[in-house]
Formats: sequence, structure tokens, C-alpha cells
Amino acid sequence: MAYAAYQKGVVDCKNVAPPTNLEGKGVVITGGASDVQRGWVRREFGLSSRQGKHYSYWSIPIYSTLTSILRAHVTFGDLDEESGTKLETELAPNAKFIRCDVTSWEDQLAMFKLALSSSPRKSIDVVVANAGISGPDDAFTIEVTDTDEPVKPQLKIVNIDLLGVMYTMKLARHYFVKHPLDASHDRCLIVNASLVGFLDVPGIPQYMASKWGCRGLMRCIRRTTVVDGVRMNLTGPWQVYCKSKGIVFAEAKDAAGAWIKIASDPSINGRSFGIVPRDAAPQGYMDLGKDDYADGEYLDELQDILLRTSHRLAVKAESQ
Repeated sequence: MAYAAYQKGVVDCKNVAPPTNLEGKGVVITGGASDVQRGWVRREFGLSSRQGKHYSYWSIPIYSTLTSILRAHVTFGDLDEESGTKLETELAPNAKFIRCDVTSWEDQLAMFKLALSSSPRKSIDVVVANAGISGPDDAFTIEVTDTDEPVKPQLKIVNIDLLGVMYTMKLARHYFVKHPLDASHDRCLIVNASLVGFLDVPGIPQYMASKWGCRGLMRCIRRTTVVDGVRMNLTGPWQVYCKSKGIVFAEAKDAAGAWIKIASDPSINGRSFGIVPRDAAPQGYMDLGKDDYADGEYLDELQDILLRTSHRLAVKAESQ
């Protein structure tokens, strides 16, 4: 079967139509049990809470039409067993929870196997690599010790934010190709990274390297869509906390809007979407337009050479 190759071009995010093609599809989300993710799992895949409970402002629907249209089957993994089990009960029978440490290959494999066995069509169509952390960075800190010996850094941030995403990507591609790519199925991988993957931020080398790494991963996978039909996109949220003096924040629910647009439009591939304040984009997200070099630019010429001479996959540059 011939698959569409990656093509340059910024996605128009202004036209938002209610998606109707996610019903019955199998969705996997990492890190889906916290308050931040609950609203997306519930509202954006049409999983209405039977108890009618709400969790923070994430449970506000993006568009009222989405609350009843989307009927996907969601499997989500998180370390928070109490919250995850509670959410699974509320959303039954359209959701499954499993405890999952994304740095564990075995945990992620078990999550994907559960998703496959519990989905109505026995398929996995959409995967969102969403789990991530930030915090103090031992790789940057210079400690003062009695022995004057350097202290080995803890690389937990890299392990979760990048290596965990690599596991998710590997498993997603493995299970995607087990079903046909047709109107009833998809092969959509989304990584929720950060705008830090486009910006300079001092003092957080692990986090910054991880988010730039996720961007590089997306740009790698988008070039093999022509071979296996797997499409990959990235979302990069700006700060999405509550209001703070002097800073205009993005709205957390708009990240879900971007994910839904990507998941419901099979033509979207290889793009990075910024989750930004509404004064920058009315819908709260935008294609950043930073994923390609201009035609004729020197780096664009080098890109063409790499595609034409790659020995790893039979990918023809003229189709990309």
C-alpha cells in the first residue's frame, strides 16, 4: 500500500470542525491520571463522568459539541494508582487504567497490551506520549562537598521526558502497523513536549535537551510515514498555570483542542503546534511554522541530500 509522504506546509488552525471520526478508536495516553490530564481524558474523548464530578478547570469542555460526539476507548497509564483507578471507574466502560512507570519498558508494554485487548476494534489508533516532569536539575548544579569530588547527577528528567517517550514511540509503531490504515483506523502519534524545545532557558539542561530531543524524534519519524503510514506530531505548551502578574498564560484546555485536531485529521503530519495565549491565537494553539527550511536554503539542500542518500530506509526525497 502506498502511504502519503511528509509534505511541507503550515496547518491552518482557524478552521475547527467537530470531529466525527474518533468513535471506537483505541487511544493510549501516558500520564493520564493527574488533575491536569483528567479533563482531557474525560471531555475530549467524549467520556462523560457518571458522577458528574469536575477536576479543576481542565474539565471545562473546549467546544460543547465535543462532549458527546467523541466516543473513543482510552487506556491510560500513570503512577498515581488511586486517582487512576477512581477515574477509570467514573469513565467505565470506555476507559481502562493501569499503573505505569514510563521509564519501565515492561510497564509500558503491559499498558499497550491492555489497550489492544480492551479496545472495541482490537486496535491502537492514537497514542499520546504525555507523561513528563520538570524540577531542579542535578546536571546543572555545582555542589560544594567536603571531598571536592563531583556528584553524579540524577537523570530522572531525561529518563521520563525523553527515554520514556522513546519507549512509547517504539511500542506505538509496533502496534500501529498490525491493523490496516483505513477510514476506521489511524496511526497517529502525538508527543506533548514544551515550547522549551524552541527556546533558550538557562539552568535546566535535562528538561531542555529532552524537549529538543522530542522535537528531533518527531522530525525523524515524519520522514518514514511514506513507508509505514505512521504520522507523528508535537504539541508544545507555553506556561499553563493560573493567572500571574506580568505573564500571559496559555489555557490548559487548549492543549486538548490541539490534540483532538491532530487526531481527527489524518492529513496532519510532522508539525509542531504551540499551545499559546488566546491573544496570540484565537483557538489557543497554532502551527509554529518552524519545522522546515525555506526552499533553496542551504540547510534545505542538505536535507534533500540526506533523504536521497539515506541507506537506512528506502525513502525517496522527491516524494518528500
